[in-house]
Amino acid sequence: MKTKNNRKGYALLTVMFIIAILGMLVGVLTKIGEQRLFDARRQTNKIKALAYAEGGVDYAYSILSSDFSKSSDESAFSLSSTEGSSLSSSLSSVENDYDDGSFALTLTSISNRYVIVNSVGKCGSVSSEAEVVVEDLYAGSGTSEETDYSDMEGFNYAILCGGTFDFSGCGSISSTSTDGLAKFHSNGAMDVTGNTDPVINLSSSTSIDLSNNIIVGGSATAPSVTTKNKTTVTGGIYTPKTVPTVEIPDIDLTPYYQQALKNNEVHGGGTWTTDLNPVGGIMWVEGDFHISAHATINGSVIATGDINLSGQIDINPTTYAFSVASRDGDIQVTSSGTITGLMYAKTGGLRHTANGEIVGQVIINGSIKKAGNSDIITGYCQNIPTPPSSTVTPTQCLPVISAWQK
Repeated sequence: MKTKNNRKGYALLTVMFIIAILGMLVGVLTKIGEQRLFDARRQTNKIKALAYAEGGVDYAYSILSSDFSKSSDESAFSLSSTEGSSLSSSLSSVENDYDDGSFALTLTSISNRYVIVNSVGKCGSVSSEAEVVVEDLYAGSGTSEETDYSDMEGFNYAILCGGTFDFSGCGSISSTSTDGLAKFHSNGAMDVTGNTDPVINLSSSTSIDLSNNIIVGGSATAPSVTTKNKTTVTGGIYTPKTVPTVEIPDIDLTPYYQQALKNNEVHGGGTWTTDLNPVGGIMWVEGDFHISAHATINGSVIATGDINLSGQIDINPTTYAFSVASRDGDIQVTSSGTITGLMYAKTGGLRHTANGEIVGQVIINGSIKKAGNSDIITGYCQNIPTPPSSTVTPTQCLPVISAWQK
């Protein structure tokens, strides 16, 4: 009888244990379900918050598109002012369908041409951020025709380098002007080596290092000049001497964009393999420009990104001074052709190799690296830009988002 009661007791304990396990399991499953629901809701809010942030950018851009000068006018956005220059509003005040979120705008004017638009979107407890740079391509266009670059010192040099200059391999820098040998200056260190023949006056604000089989047909002037091996400087070495840095000309490229826009010569970045004859003399490329093959460019190419010339490319400017110009990128030349005119990099550098030559002028804000058998200058010709007259009114082109920061 006692054994039978014991068995009933064990059965009761087993049932209670199973019920406890099932209860715990149900609790765990419920918790997991709640967590998944929370995660799903948070992910949904995150997506909505980003959409609201981008909606704020779109809203700000629509205002700036109608009148770019409103970037400093809070009342133009019909939003309530908060601390500092921040503009904020519930998104529902713009679109009633979005009543569960909001965005806060902050507009920061960098100049009369650039405005940073920052938008923070919120949905529930989640926030997301979007930030763009809006550029007014026509800012300052009214004064472009009055710009006179002829007084800028930088245009008195056959080659002007804002950074360091590294000249190696074979090749030459040979150039004459009406008042004697032309000039080549680098604000950074100048290192000339290999079997070279720079028939030009060299100067550096830092130092000049000449080594191996080099004959400098002009002078060498810098705070420090060193020569090694068979180096000869026929025009004399002037050191130690303080050499001021030379300001790199800051050329306003906006009028050239306008000219290209007028003639439907604004293109997206890419690679070309045929001759180019841009209407009006200017081809403007939004992004990187690469031309490869045996081709001729009759005109000037200006790109916002990198420029890469390969194969055998001959460039003959027709109306304007530029052969090629890069606004925000670097220039690389591996072409064996002849490039005539002004080669200009507003911010970047130049890498020049292969067997080609440049006839004209080189102005580079960054560093220059010359190698191979190319002749970086075989004839100096001063190329002072003369901007085209603006024939396009600002209402014909909207401001653009030139950079998506976040």
